[in-house]
Amino acid sequence: MATPTIDEASSLLLDELGVIGPFLGPLMLAVSLFLMFRGHERLQLVAGMTGAGIGFIITPLVYTTVWDFGFEIDQLYVMILLIVLCGVFMSATIQLSIRIMAGFLIYVSFAGVFEFLQGKGFEIVEGDLIQGLMAIIAFFSVRWIKNILPVLVSGLLGSLGTMGGMLLLTGNPLTLMSTRNTSTLLMLAILFLLSFSWQYSQIKAKKEKQNQEPTLPQMQQVPGSAVKPRRRRGNDLPDLRDFS
Repeated sequence: MATPTIDEASSLLLDELGVIGPFLGPLMLAVSLFLMFRGHERLQLVAGMTGAGIGFIITPLVYTTVWDFGFEIDQLYVMILLIVLCGVFMSATIQLSIRIMAGFLIYVSFAGVFEFLQGKGFEIVEGDLIQGLMAIIAFFSVRWIKNILPVLVSGLLGSLGTMGGMLLLTGNPLTLMSTRNTSTLLMLAILFLLSFSWQYSQIKAKKEKQNQEPTLPQMQQVPGSAVKPRRRRGNDLPDLRDFS
């Protein structure tokens, strides 16, 4: 049997996921909704889900490479193995995962923009100039988005997972999630903006709450022997305790 191409392997993988959609859909939807609204609180989970996304993306490439070496393995098993390995690796290496998450976010953004432009008839020439501009933009983008990276990545992954989970639950193919489809991009943009706005407001509210809580200094305990009563003088007002 001939070795499948990467495009053929991608289509086959999406078909296999559609078969197990009724079982995979609810789990994907639950995790994605958590990422959309609470992902900023669980950086380790966001890193793990980013690793899972990377494992899913590279599955067709690894699958075709394995076939070249003569190992005929079901692609679904290859996907599960890569998702687990990449997810565990990124969860265990948070500092490295931050840089990888930034690169993953920029890669997905560039790939989506290029595919959308090509779908609209624009030819993107992959020359040295384009690659140099992408490298410059990626460098400065990583430095700019580093502080809000968990919110951006969790919002993007949560939005993509929510759309994928809904498609699996309704029995629709995952191929509908194409960046060439304007309605898909519109729905993705709405979900992402909703997730980003909600998480950003939650972070802002927590910071304001922390700033409003005063930090009172601890009062020093003064020994009783150190406090001496003041001697009364003749022009002092009478002490009310004298009439009690």
